[in-house]
Amino acid sequence: MAVIDTYVCVDDEHIYPALVDPDNRWNGWVSPGFTIDAVRQLAAHTEEMAEEYGHDCTDQIKVIEGGPVPVVLHIRWQYLDEEPASAANVVKPDDDGRYWIGGWEWTWYIVEEGPLFYSKKRAFNAWRGMLDATARRIGEVVRTQMPDALAAIVDLHGLGHIQAVTSASGNHWPSNDSRDGDDGYGPFDTETLGEADELMRKALDFGRDPVELEMGGWRRARDIGQNMHRLVFAPQDAEPAGDGPLEEARERFTETRRQLLTDYVPSLAAVCREAVPDATGVIASRTDPRRLLWFASADEGFCTRTVSIPADKAQAVIDRLMDVFAYEPTAEDLAACGWTPVSGEEDIDAHLLMFPAA
Repeated sequence: MAVIDTYVCVDDEHIYPALVDPDNRWNGWVSPGFTIDAVRQLAAHTEEMAEEYGHDCTDQIKVIEGGPVPVVLHIRWQYLDEEPASAANVVKPDDDGRYWIGGWEWTWYIVEEGPLFYSKKRAFNAWRGMLDATARRIGEVVRTQMPDALAAIVDLHGLGHIQAVTSASGNHWPSNDSRDGDDGYGPFDTETLGEADELMRKALDFGRDPVELEMGGWRRARDIGQNMHRLVFAPQDAEPAGDGPLEEARERFTETRRQLLTDYVPSLAAVCREAVPDATGVIASRTDPRRLLWFASADEGFCTRTVSIPADKAQAVIDRLMDVFAYEPTAEDLAACGWTPVSGEEDIDAHLLMFPAA
């Protein structure tokens, strides 16, 4: 068994250090072996899940102490009545002290980025919170002129704009009749729609991939057209919250976005040094991270262009930069995290990051 030390996850919430044979899979899932400390973490998390969702909805792991070595009890409460013989089993450690739990039974998958999993998760949750707060605020703006508005259909083509608004009364906009008025705006004035559009565009500054927006709560309106999303507003009886919650959500997203940039530095440095062993920094385009430009090296003033290294190693760096710049950081974000603009490369917004000493 060609095992590796890595991290695994089963619920998209927590990761655990484990030994895994990446080639030994069933339906794509792996079988991990844990230290007793990792098992204790897993046991605590299964206890939390059982309390939240019910014991009949989740397996539980319990660590039994007191013997020569701890043993693990794997309980499947959902089988207790109909298949009591398979409702529980004891997991003993192997010769190396590893406990092999849930292999090919649970949907364990490898998390290659390790602890960065949590940084990415925090940034994603903050981004999703910002999208949700934006949709709520757009609803409040729209309801100043259409009080029973339920949702907006937004078109992501170009800068992006609100194309339609649905209402509880059925008086949707546009109505495609005389109710739209000569200007076509119906109950709205241009200032109100402009304010709503600007709120939407500020959110889109950090990414507009349709799949990711849908994950963030902006549902794709496939029944209407390509690049269309449906923003569902808060319940009609909800008290208007004003700009405060949205500003707080933006601040949280800025904080986690910058933390992600900082947390990625060691792994970015490592993959760069795989390509250029004496690399002391990397220069890349903020607006197009696929355009990896140069590596700074230990020789002062010397840069290695990507064309001078193997394509697969350059691609590995580009892939990591795509992760680093996933939320399209602003120039202010980069400056706050140690990136500096490169003189003479303003047209592609190139920035330099110097790595910590190896």
